[in-house]
Amino acid sequence: MTRSLLRRAWVPALTAALLVGSAALTAPAAAAPAPAAPAPAAPPLVAGADRPADPVAHDPTLVQEGDWFYLAITGDAATGSDYIPMKRSKDLITWEDLPPVFTELPAGVLAALGATPADAPQDAWAPDLSWSGSEWRLYYSASRFGTTNSVTALATTASLDPADPDYGWVDRGPVLESEAGSTDYNAIDANHVTDAEGGEWLTFGSFFGGLKIVALDPATGELAPGAPVLPLVDRQIQYNPVEGPSIIRNGDHYYLFAAFDYCCRGVESDYRVVVGRSTSITGPYVDRDGVSLLEGGGTEVLRGYNEFQGTGHPDVYSAGGVDYFVNHYYDALSDGTPRLNVRTLSWSDGWPTVSDPVNPSRSAGHGSAYVQVVPRDGAAVVSNATCGYAGADLALAAASPTDPCQQWQIDARDAAQVTDGSETGSRFQNRKSNMAADFPGCAEAQSSGNVGQFDWLGSFFYNVCQRWLFSPAPDGYTTISSIAGRNLVWTAEGRTPGANLGVATPTGAADQQFRFQPVGEVLLGSATDQTRTLGVAGCKAAEGNGNKVRMETRVAGSCQTWTVTSTGGAGYTVTNAATGSVLASTPCTTGSAPARLRLLPAGKAGKAGKAGKAGECSTWTLVPGDDGTWSLATAGTTETVRLLIP
Repeated sequence: MTRSLLRRAWVPALTAALLVGSAALTAPAAAAPAPAAPAPAAPPLVAGADRPADPVAHDPTLVQEGDWFYLAITGDAATGSDYIPMKRSKDLITWEDLPPVFTELPAGVLAALGATPADAPQDAWAPDLSWSGSEWRLYYSASRFGTTNSVTALATTASLDPADPDYGWVDRGPVLESEAGSTDYNAIDANHVTDAEGGEWLTFGSFFGGLKIVALDPATGELAPGAPVLPLVDRQIQYNPVEGPSIIRNGDHYYLFAAFDYCCRGVESDYRVVVGRSTSITGPYVDRDGVSLLEGGGTEVLRGYNEFQGTGHPDVYSAGGVDYFVNHYYDALSDGTPRLNVRTLSWSDGWPTVSDPVNPSRSAGHGSAYVQVVPRDGAAVVSNATCGYAGADLALAAASPTDPCQQWQIDARDAAQVTDGSETGSRFQNRKSNMAADFPGCAEAQSSGNVGQFDWLGSFFYNVCQRWLFSPAPDGYTTISSIAGRNLVWTAEGRTPGANLGVATPTGAADQQFRFQPVGEVLLGSATDQTRTLGVAGCKAAEGNGNKVRMETRVAGSCQTWTVTSTGGAGYTVTNAATGSVLASTPCTTGSAPARLRLLPAGKAGKAGKAGKAGECSTWTLVPGDDGTWSLATAGTTETVRLLIP
């Protein structure tokens, strides 16, 4: 199956507008007409506030003209004559619709594709806006279904305001074409960028040969005569899932953002954004670890969380001293509708950080916390020696708290696509590879085998081999079984570095029991209210305030973050990161009832308290449930929480 067909096979319920690629955005070649002051700063992150829904958008590109921010997106002419819809806003939150760029594809684009109006593509993809100094230039893509027969074309207008006499889009025709067998690239997802010397370039590409860059003629916006097509990104893995380049300059470096993995599967999309940098516009670009993006490198800066699933399509733009970062996502609160995020970039130590969106999440945190999976009495954790990609076996490795190959997000998966009454199970998704733990052939009556990793197949290809269930084991440990049947459970034979992770018939042995070590600081979210997390009233560490540990509305920067530290076995100390005090239960620290949470000074947590059991009541077990929650338990108290990234 070709890349295009493979991706499109995942989208039966989505329109053709959502099927290909992501656009990218860059600073204009020269200042745009009369830029306004920057938009107001994003409000403090308070989950659950009553805010308008983000506008429907896919492949957004953002620019500013006058008092307005303008947005162009991929459209769907199957639902109306709207090739490249446009929107605008003054606050980046509330948007109004404008007329589309075209109501039908220009004849030159159809001719380049070898198409007629009757079999024309139903949409135009991945627009990119930039200012030339005298006109706005819009690059956009069209393609024949399931092929690399693609074209990037150009349209121009002197103004983006439909009320301006200078407004009016002019077709300038194709500027870049590709066809199977004649090029090693796909001519979509164009992004205009200007270098420090004023030279102009077009980056583009999607899957196949990866991402490319080629010089432009500044006078026309077309390709410079004889300009070579140069490589930018190649993931060096099956299907080469990368697209949507976007470049911005900061200091002495150019920063290349790109979308990795798969869009266009609704809430099952695992699109994410990575970055690399170079002192030359043409590269080579390297990630924070020094790995070239031509050799599979890329430092992750954004992945899906909460309602923002499949956060891809990186799109960067500078205006009014602010570096804006735009992406689309698939809204888990509205059946995977594609919507707009507008974020900003900040810079530290020469690398960017992506902010929360101007219109932030309705839920606390930034998705499920990362955990290490540790076999009982073992000297290693579940990982992969090379952090390999599709088909690689999982194995045990010596624990490293900073190695993303050893870190997993565990998420319960929605049952919406399950019609046979089966359980849905949880996904183990690797932080580095973005692959899911997978047992090939699990539904074929195998009695043993290795656990590997593979692209998340989601609900479009409902796959029991990537879904797992949990059962309590003695002393706070957990058994992990295949959803294909609890007769096969994870087995870490030998429990030492280098041993493969497999599945086998349950025996109750120690190598089939695991604990979960949260990585870094976490939030302990409410199991019933997505906006609330466990915090300390007044942010006070004194023991006299210890009973005021409670679920509170999430507010960034408050005393709501915790560290979870192993005390040996499957026991943990839970420490408030701001106060340094540890979480305990009242029944055996004070003898009071009913059970409540309190803080103990760290020095008293392991010593005898008033009831002689302070150590017991501040040592917790942490066991996952099949619904995405965790049981945090100590003597006399069990709290059901969600483990979240702050």
